[in-house]
Amino acid sequence: MSNVNMEGLPPEMQERIASIIEGAKQKAVQQAPPQQAIGAEHYQQAAAPPQPAPRQPNLMDHVIMLRQEVDQMRQQLDAVGQVTDAVGQAVGQMYAMFQSQTEPTSASAAFQAQVPQQTQQLTEDY
Repeated sequence: MSNVNMEGLPPEMQERIASIIEGAKQKAVQQAPPQQAIGAEHYQQAAAPPQPAPRQPNLMDHVIMLRQEVDQMRQQLDAVGQVTDAVGQAVGQMYAMFQSQTEPTSASAAFQAQVPQQTQQLTEDY
């Protein structure tokens, strides 16, 4: 990296580039694996190739991701529609079940059918 030509750059830019280069060198030294005992095995091992940098998604990748999201949203909407339909059918069945009862089934109906005795006595007195 010493062959970088910075003669035509302003001094601030030259300092900034020099600091970036120094930072990269220090980072490379920190990331270097600790040296093991030097032996025959150490020289025979080939250095692992560096991992390629992750590529930035292009327009086609974005289109594919959007289509997948739209498909997921459509599936969720279909599921919500099915649940709404099932709840509506259940409520309709319950309504039909209670609508088919023509006479009350509670004890209060018999109580309401009885005329209180006090009311009868009051009407007889007059």
